[in-house]
Amino acid sequence: MPIDYKRYPVAWKRISRLIRFRRAQNRCEWCGAENGLPHPVTGSRVVLTVAHLGEPYAAGADKHDKLDIRAENLLAMCQACHLRFDLADHIRHRRENRELQRQKCEPLLFP
Repeated sequence: MPIDYKRYPVAWKRISRLIRFRRAQNRCEWCGAENGLPHPVTGSRVVLTVAHLGEPYAAGADKHDKLDIRAENLLAMCQACHLRFDLADHIRHRRENRELQRQKCEPLLFP
């Protein structure tokens, strides 16, 4: 899914590059897969992303808050690890979307 850059800080591209290439040294910080090479498990070409972890702080934390760019809240991940990290969210969104679709279709079936 494409990134909606309106939800991110203006300097997000620079921040993302710093996390992926300087701090993580071009590797997934969870599994160690190297960016641009075949993933050791899936065999697909690794593309590094930056995940928001939702690490707690005094005011609380939400991993969906894309403006929370504290270093401890960001992690360079390959696409496989990032998907696993967000899997519960993906499942929840799919259920919500299915329910919305069902509600839209129900009036058509039972007028």
